[in-house]
Amino acid sequence: MPRSGPEGVSPTEIFPFAIGETPADERAYFEILTWFVFGAGLNWRVMRSKWPNFTMAFKKFDVAQVAKFGEADVDRLLADASIVRNGKKIVGTIENAREMRAIAKEHGSMTVWLRGYRGDGDGLIKAVKKRFHHIGETTSRMFLTAVGAIEYQTWKPTARQRSGKA
Repeated sequence: MPRSGPEGVSPTEIFPFAIGETPADERAYFEILTWFVFGAGLNWRVMRSKWPNFTMAFKKFDVAQVAKFGEADVDRLLADASIVRNGKKIVGTIENAREMRAIAKEHGSMTVWLRGYRGDGDGLIKAVKKRFHHIGETTSRMFLTAVGAIEYQTWKPTARQRSGKA
C-alpha cells in the first residue's frame, strides 16, 4: 500500500473509498477521479470534510448526469461554498464525465480501457493525462494507484533524508 498521507494516518481515514481495488462501476471511477482532481494541492482533511457536499453537488457522481451539466451548473457550483470552488477543476470534472462516457462507448467500460494498457504503466499514465482534464503526472499516478491499475510508491526520501541529516 502506498503511503498516501501523514505518517500514522491510515488511508481509510483519508479517502472515502477503498484504495488499490478495481471500482465496481463508472460512478465509482468518476468519484475517485474527482477526488484526485479537487484534492490536488489541498489538505486531505479539507477534502474529507467537504466530500459529502461534493457527492450531492455532482449528483452522486452519476457520470451521465454530470456529463450533461452546462453553464448554469458551473455557475451553481462556483457559488456553492460547501465545496472547493475552483472553476478550472469544476469545468474539468464535467469534461471528465464526458470523457468517461466516450471511453465507455469506445471500449465498453473504464475497466476494459485501463486493462488494455496492462504492463504499460507509463503508457497508461500518458493516456490518462491526455484524455482527462486537470490531471498531471502525479494526479494520474495517484488515481491509477487508487483504482488498482498500477502500483506507485508516493513517498520517496530526499537525499538529505537518505543521508540521515533530516
